[in-house]
Amino acid sequence: MENNEFRDLVAGCAKQGVNLARQMASNGTLEPLYLYFRPSQPGKTGELFLVRDSAPVPPGVQLATGEGLRSNVPYDAYFQWVFERSRRLPVLSY
Repeated sequence: MENNEFRDLVAGCAKQGVNLARQMASNGTLEPLYLYFRPSQPGKTGELFLVRDSAPVPPGVQLATGEGLRSNVPYDAYFQWVFERSRRLPVLSY
């Protein structure tokens, strides 16, 4: 169960990142995306999401890594990048 829950979190984050990158590209903007997370709470799964460099950071979230993801890479690269950097984050419900 945990593995599927984690993969779903990663897939959702990667898809959100791809959509954000498409939106930036259509506006003629390319900037790195940074991985943020909201930790899980008892009985509630946390969140993973990508935020563009110039965007405000939502309250109550934490930066997962200071490494930015280029926004012009294929979806598979987004999934793998998020997966590798979020494996040890406290985002699964307990």
